Amino acid sequence: MRYRRARTLLFAIGLFWSWLWLGSAASMEGLYHSPVHAALAVYALAVAVLVSIPSALLGVITMILTHPRRSAVVVALPLMRPRPVERPHWWYGEKAS
Repeated sequence: MRYRRARTLLFAIGLFWSWLWLGSAASMEGLYHSPVHAALAVYALAVAVLVSIPSALLGVITMILTHPRRSAVVVALPLMRPRPVERPHWWYGEKAS
């Protein structure tokens, strides 16, 4: 499961970087009338870029360390029966108003 999550993270980061290279300038162009919004958007993109680099490295490391084995055997584990719920000693039931 961790392998799939890491792979999905890398895919999402790849989509972000391709959007950044291909389409982010067009979205920044739409903010030209408000310099505050443009500055916030540039700051948000800079933070997202800086966060995506170590996230991608951790995703690659996770994929390498948790790569699924081809010769693995799936073992069916017995289901646990739910234990009956015990009421605490201070439970008053119907007596409480």
